[in-house]
Amino acid sequence: MTTVICPYCFARASAAKLPYRCLMTPSGVRGGAPCGPERDDVWAGFMGPGVPPAARMRGPVFTPPRRVTGLGGGGRSVPCPKCGVPTPVRVCGTCHSDLPSDYCDQDSRIIALVGAKASGKSTYVSVLVNELNHRVGQAYHASLAAMGQSTQTRDKEMAEDLYERLRLPDATRPAALGFNDPLLYRLSLPRKGLLGGAGTRHTTLVFFDAAGEDLAGAEAMDRYTRYLSAADGIILLVDPLQLGSVRDRLPVHDGPPLPVVETSPQQIAADLAAQLRAHGKGKAGGRASTPIAVAVTKTDMLRPLLDPHSPLLRNAPHTSGTYDGEDRLAVHEELRTLLTDWDSDALLRQLELDFAELCLFGLSALGAPPPADAPADAPKSGPQPVRVEDPLLWLLSRRALLPVHTAGKGRAQ
Repeated sequence: MTTVICPYCFARASAAKLPYRCLMTPSGVRGGAPCGPERDDVWAGFMGPGVPPAARMRGPVFTPPRRVTGLGGGGRSVPCPKCGVPTPVRVCGTCHSDLPSDYCDQDSRIIALVGAKASGKSTYVSVLVNELNHRVGQAYHASLAAMGQSTQTRDKEMAEDLYERLRLPDATRPAALGFNDPLLYRLSLPRKGLLGGAGTRHTTLVFFDAAGEDLAGAEAMDRYTRYLSAADGIILLVDPLQLGSVRDRLPVHDGPPLPVVETSPQQIAADLAAQLRAHGKGKAGGRASTPIAVAVTKTDMLRPLLDPHSPLLRNAPHTSGTYDGEDRLAVHEELRTLLTDWDSDALLRQLELDFAELCLFGLSALGAPPPADAPADAPKSGPQPVRVEDPLLWLLSRRALLPVHTAGKGRAQ
């Protein structure tokens, strides 16, 4: 029996027992009266006090008969008990959020994306999706499809802004101003059978972009506690321009001004680990068990501090559609050395003491700094990303979703 994790409130439930929402079709079956909207105070209460009264009126929610729920299987429509019109729209029984029609049909991987304000989370996700749809998707023979109207609309708007208008995304709104919808995608990857047969494996990816203001302390972060505890992996974006030693070492240039110093990456890492341990995601010894990919962003700004042959300055090889473990290790060791040099390894020590499994990455979503005269714009050549896919591919490889090149054996596994 498939267990579904709601991508909005992160409650767990059996897919076969999820309620449905009536579509309120203008005419009922066999001349029956159509359903009208009803107050959905469960959904409105979850969304917060900012929901206008008119928006509370939604299609009626109903639980299908036992003989229907017992059938299981995804993509089924069931008739509304009032108007008789079939509906495929399932909703979370806890928060009444509508679920995309195919969300309950495959495994889900919830990826927590966190970082301080100005670390580039929104830009990162937009560029990552584009790379998975093009360069990286081609290398792995994979496809990525947005699920649900909210994600589809957001992707379209962000792609137009970033790749056509060359405008960077606005800052993520904090939880105090409303709930930020998660981004839902269906990732399809080829799968080889035990007897040599080929197939396709579908996995739902759920990204949640938490605003920097919500990571300033445990109380503000509480809105995202269930999200963090449900995550299969965390991508922590670290803006190197928040580190004092990096700011001091960068040469004076005519580029955009350095960002205002926000919550330190070390403090965010400590808050993350504390939240995870408080909700049962800890191991003996006090370290959080959720894997964390720590990604130093804006590596294009760090070129003066890097060796010309640094692996951070080029994209990872994806030879024959395999994830290169040796390349990952080289990047990890490079970042380990750099962080030790930059901040006396304070952040690194914090991470190693708080997380049982971590890996370090370096990436640039844009490939070059924004123009000095328009720091809210992408470079005139458009985004030319470097290694944006690395953190996600590592998390997927841990779940055996990607073939991995085994170090020292020269083969994929």
